[in-house]
Amino acid sequence: MPTLDDAVALHRAGRTDEAARSYAALLAADPRDSAARHNLGMIRLGQGNPADGLPLLDRAWLEDGANEGWQQSLPGIVRSLVQLGCWEEALPWLDRAAARGADDTELQALRERITRPPWISPEVYDPLQGRSLLRHAPREAASYVYAIDVVGTCNLRCPTCPVGNFAAAERPKGFMPVTLFERILDKIVAECVAPRPQVWLFNWGEPLLHPELPALVAAVKQRGLPCHLSTNLNVHRGLRELARANPDEIKISLSGFTPERYARTHARGHLRLVKANMHMLRHWLDEEGATTRVWVGHHLYRDSEHEVPAVKALCDELGYEHAPIAAFYQPLERLVELLEGGTAARSPDPVLAELIEPPQVYLPRIQRTRSSAHDCELRFNQTVINHDGSVALCCSVYDKPNMLGLDFLATPHAELEAARYRHPFCGTCMKHGLSYTVRDARRLHNPRGDAPAAA
Repeated sequence: MPTLDDAVALHRAGRTDEAARSYAALLAADPRDSAARHNLGMIRLGQGNPADGLPLLDRAWLEDGANEGWQQSLPGIVRSLVQLGCWEEALPWLDRAAARGADDTELQALRERITRPPWISPEVYDPLQGRSLLRHAPREAASYVYAIDVVGTCNLRCPTCPVGNFAAAERPKGFMPVTLFERILDKIVAECVAPRPQVWLFNWGEPLLHPELPALVAAVKQRGLPCHLSTNLNVHRGLRELARANPDEIKISLSGFTPERYARTHARGHLRLVKANMHMLRHWLDEEGATTRVWVGHHLYRDSEHEVPAVKALCDELGYEHAPIAAFYQPLERLVELLEGGTAARSPDPVLAELIEPPQVYLPRIQRTRSSAHDCELRFNQTVINHDGSVALCCSVYDKPNMLGLDFLATPHAELEAARYRHPFCGTCMKHGLSYTVRDARRLHNPRGDAPAAA
């Protein structure tokens, strides 16, 4: 039988699987061993397994919460839960950390971010399900989001995006006039749904195609609102003017670091142009004294994971943040087809075979781990406006039947939100467990990574 000291030595040496077996053996021999319970809980949580880790930690706290070792553990528990997306479960641990004087400036900032803000009601009645759903702190942004698709099309045809894989959709093309955009902004300011809502100048379109993009950015900034862009950076003009307008954030999407790899998943795109534009954007941001945060959303595929260090090195050189993420398939209509045996299931897109995980693998996990008790964030914390001023159901849909058929300028915020809750496709999405909502910690059994150090 191992001793507690033996198990802790394994734990501190990074041999967490062996340490976990030792802690489990100690608990089997003596269920009152709170130290073994605490340390096993820390390992399970550090492995991304809160379903097993949290009950152990909760019980250990009840049994031995006065132990000085919690001073070290509490911040780590909070950070692990937040990293896993289990914000609601992190809140009571933040209270415990505060009570023990273990809440530093970082934890105080986390509390502000993960606490449901006052403009979001605690719950809402869903007429399609005939029951009330809980609401939560939004994950996508700290304030309310208006995603305004100022360009109704894109210059590329990425196979994971509906512009590339949903040609049959009824989708008008065009540019939003500056005058219409300014009227939309004025309504946003007047309705004041939340303090300083974010304005995104994109959804499915490429904002750099808009000939008056700097004027759009300036209009947002003049009203004191944060302005965000997402671009494939395959447009060579207007970068200096964009830098001068100083948007708050620019995301650059990238899917490969060789011309051949990139051209497959950013179809019609040119990697050499993107690289040149990344350097040119840095030059003009510096020249204009811009404070824009730039980050690269690096979409990973089966044959491109090895490119992460090279992309990160370029980002580091240019002062851009690097955010690698497994590429995923959109829009929502296509995912529903896959689940219901529709066109996307009968004639699967070849790009699905290139994904690190195809939807047939990750959709069941999403369904299994998302909370059925919580509302969808895309209904209560986001409004999507098309280039013609009409309103979409959410940012994940593309086809005409899933537009609300309402004019943003002519429709009060409350009516727009009510229309979303009545839309049948919302019911379809919720039925399939695809809504953008919180993860249920009780269902998360996904070991990963290293565990926090033993107490």
